Amino acid sequence: MTPALFARFPTLESFAGAKPEEVEELVRSCGFYRAKARNIIDMCSMLIRDYSSKVPSAMEDLLRLPGVGRKTANLIRGDVYSLPAVVADTHCIRISNLLGLCSSKDPLKVEQTLSEIIEPKDQNDLCHRFVLHGRAVCIARRPLCERCVLSRWCDHFVQRKEK
Repeated sequence: MTPALFARFPTLESFAGAKPEEVEELVRSCGFYRAKARNIIDMCSMLIRDYSSKVPSAMEDLLRLPGVGRKTANLIRGDVYSLPAVVADTHCIRISNLLGLCSSKDPLKVEQTLSEIIEPKDQNDLCHRFVLHGRAVCIARRPLCERCVLSRWCDHFVQRKEK
C-alpha cells in the first residue's frame, strides 16, 4: 500500500492537493480509510502552511496535526528526532504491566510512569524492544514464558509459577 501511495503522491504538495477519494482508495485496506484520507490531506496542508513543510519535533505541535495522537507523536520524536519518547502501544502497555513496571492500561499513565523510571536515552529503544518481544515471545494470547529471558523479573511469571 505505501509504495503505491507515495508513487501517486510523492510530495507534501501533491498530498495537500489530493481529492479525498483518491487517497481513500489507496488507504482502504487500513480501515477507517475515509478519516485517514482526510487526516493525511489536512495534515499535509497544515505542515505546508504552519510548519514550512517540516514535521515538527515538539509534542504540542505534533498533537495539533490531524490524526496524530501521543503514540504517533512519541514515535516521531524518538525515531525521527532521537528525543526521549515512550511509545505506549499495546505491546508496551501489556509487557510493562506484566513485568510490574506499571499497573495501568491507560496509555498516558503508562507513558508517564515509564518516563519516570526509564533513562531518557533508553526510552525509545526500550519501546521498540517491547514490540519485538511482544511479537516473538510475550504474545498476548499465548505468552511463551518458559522461553522468556525476562521471566525471573516478571511479576506475571512469578505469580503464575507460585500457583
